[in-house]
Amino acid sequence: MVTKVFFFIALFGVASSTLPRTRTCDPVQDEPKKPPSHCSNYINIEYLDEQMERIEYELTKRIHAVEKKTRNIDELKGLGTKLQELESHIESEFHNTKKQLEESQDDIAGLKREVQKLVNHREIVGGNLTKIEARLDTTERQLREKKAKLENLETETETAFSDTQKLLNLYKSELSNLNTTAQELEVKVEARLDSSRAELEAKLKKIQTDSEAFSTKLKEQKDEVEKFKGEADKKFMDVNEQLQTQKTSLTKQKADAETLRDDVAGITNRLTSAEEKADEQKTLNSEVDKLKAAVNTKVAFSATIIESKDVFTGPKTATTSSTLIFNKVFTNVGNAYNSKTGVFTAPVKGVYHFSFMTFGYNSYTSGGILVKNGHYQVSTWEFTGPDTSDTTSNTVILELNVRDCINIILWEGGKIHTGVFSGFLIYPTL
Repeated sequence: MVTKVFFFIALFGVASSTLPRTRTCDPVQDEPKKPPSHCSNYINIEYLDEQMERIEYELTKRIHAVEKKTRNIDELKGLGTKLQELESHIESEFHNTKKQLEESQDDIAGLKREVQKLVNHREIVGGNLTKIEARLDTTERQLREKKAKLENLETETETAFSDTQKLLNLYKSELSNLNTTAQELEVKVEARLDSSRAELEAKLKKIQTDSEAFSTKLKEQKDEVEKFKGEADKKFMDVNEQLQTQKTSLTKQKADAETLRDDVAGITNRLTSAEEKADEQKTLNSEVDKLKAAVNTKVAFSATIIESKDVFTGPKTATTSSTLIFNKVFTNVGNAYNSKTGVFTAPVKGVYHFSFMTFGYNSYTSGGILVKNGHYQVSTWEFTGPDTSDTTSNTVILELNVRDCINIILWEGGKIHTGVFSGFLIYPTL
């Protein structure tokens, strides 16, 4: 598009060049008719040759200038950002070119008048002016061709200007869309700011409520300190000083809270600090609650097993389960022992005491293994021998986490007649 516009401008410049309008040997209209002389014919022909040479020279010069500008078009392809300035320049050039076209039309009209004068002169001087007429016809034809080219060039320039105008309208439409998007974003940002402001005000009210509760708690602590004033005067002074410091800090916090109402942007860091303190307080309260629950938790159980067709007491083989299920429960405080599976599951983290006893006959290996989460801990074992029966027992203290499992299993090939499995929580741990 830029290349075409520059080319059209150059052609306008070529076509709009002003031709000389004076001649050195024009006839005088009022003079009487005379036969043509050598001077008059020669001067007219010389004048026409000179004008044609000038026209050809101007055309050649302008064509060379256009070719030079055309060679520089490739260097101007990257100037898309100056489209707005180019539009103004094209419009100015278009008006100038149109003005030059009008002047060229005036020149054409002047040449036509000169041609008419030559015709009149031929009638005056008479004679054979065939060559002059041929040159005049050629000149007139060339001028008509130039006029047609100028009209075509004007049409193409108007088309190029229309394309440029459409492109500018497209850019204006894009700019309008961007403005609309910016306005929508501005509305969203304002809505988001209003929402954030409301949330910050709610948090501010919460901080004020917490501050009042904290003030009430400080007052209660101060009353308690008053009761022990006689017993610990020095400690009281220290505590009183701390209370004064806390009171000053509380007053400052209230003043800061009033200031933060006017400066919503600066409240974020203080809110974060307050939320962290609240989280720490919640965490501490949760730990205290857990500790209280653990202290109040009581766990103890004791169960027995007697050989019968309804329970497994051995002998243990590769395909049978090895877990002994002590199905008759004496005690199960806290319901941590499952009499259907024979497994004890720790309800809280702590230190536990476990003991177990087995009784069997000498025909089988007797004894058992206490396992924690499937791993051997302690065991008892009695081999076959001359005695008729054997009793084995063992005791262990283990530290368990929540949901750790304890149960008793048989040795490979082992069998018992009866047994007891007991355990209890000694104390909880954090």
